[in-house]
Amino acid sequence: MGFVPIAVGAELITMFAIANKASGIYGLLSIVTGHPITAPQLLMNVLSVILLISFLFALHSIRKQNALPVVAYSYIYFFDMLANVAFTIYFSVTWFRHFDEKTSEDGNNNGGDSLNVASERGLSITVIVLALVAKIYFCFVLFGFARLLVRKSDLRPDNGTGKYSRALQFILLSIASSFWRMGGRRAGKGRMVNTLETDSEVY
Repeated sequence: MGFVPIAVGAELITMFAIANKASGIYGLLSIVTGHPITAPQLLMNVLSVILLISFLFALHSIRKQNALPVVAYSYIYFFDMLANVAFTIYFSVTWFRHFDEKTSEDGNNNGGDSLNVASERGLSITVIVLALVAKIYFCFVLFGFARLLVRKSDLRPDNGTGKYSRALQFILLSIASSFWRMGGRRAGKGRMVNTLETDSEVY
């Protein structure tokens, strides 16, 4: 967007995601209260609670600018976006189908009601599409911030430390390896020198 430093943007995106995932707790509480809940709704709420913990840890890593956890978080956020798309499509189709059946049962088939239904459906689809576009943009911001930290920390697939972190670093940075190297200049033996100032990066 051109006026928010990328580090601040990544933090705000994560805080928004945490607030969103916290709704999964209330969703699970509906089981205790006896409110009916479908299997897809239960799965979505369970995933939200699990990701809530991951996002809280990610927020701490973003503030500390720990490169590898932020890279992992970027991937998690991306796959969470894909899961949200799947859930959104499923629930939207289910809701539209239920709404159509209810409308048919009520006998609301006149022109005015049909126009209202079409308008409501069009508005719903517009909101869904805009939310998806925002999530895609957020993914770009998070991956951009993670890439800056990778270059700042000089992380490469082959220079990890620790048994598990080294394996994780190799896997994450080997995927689309050219992306993680973009924006720097080479300094011999494949080492990348950061040529960007993170404080000046705005999104």
